[in-house]
Amino acid sequence: MNVFAEEDLCPLLTECYRGNRGAQREIYQRYYSFAIGICIRYASNRDECVKIMNEGFLKLFQKPDWCANNKTFHVKLQEIMIDSILKHYQQDIDIHFTLPVNKEIDVHLTADKKIAGHQLLHLLHQLPAVQRIIFNLYAIDGYTHIEIETMIRKARGFSEKWLFIARNTLSRISG
Repeated sequence: MNVFAEEDLCPLLTECYRGNRGAQREIYQRYYSFAIGICIRYASNRDECVKIMNEGFLKLFQKPDWCANNKTFHVKLQEIMIDSILKHYQQDIDIHFTLPVNKEIDVHLTADKKIAGHQLLHLLHQLPAVQRIIFNLYAIDGYTHIEIETMIRKARGFSEKWLFIARNTLSRISG
């Protein structure tokens, strides 16, 4: 990933909010790799990934308050991409809210610690959407269960339940 100085971002983002296509293209090109790296872990395929990422950039270009924020641009962009991902998969999350957990599952492998990065990405794409989202938010992006449940507006225990199921699924499919 290329690292760019953030001192030129406020004027550039201001131009994005004004609809300047050149400024939007510049931000998109600078941060494409970073944004796609986030979205690819959550999406089930490349087309879906690009769609989610583009929705995230559109949200970024429509938010004029970024420069007043004390967060770094990468943190803000990550939050926007994750918000786009959650909105994209909200229906899948809602559908799986009521499914029961099989308490007899034997987890013999902590999948998020014993699988190499490239293998993990391949395995993540095999997970159902809810499992993939919760696993990514918790194990890779480092959100707590409380933060996840707040972000997806679900009751206590939802995140833990689906993380447990995701780890079991990863354990089973990783062999």
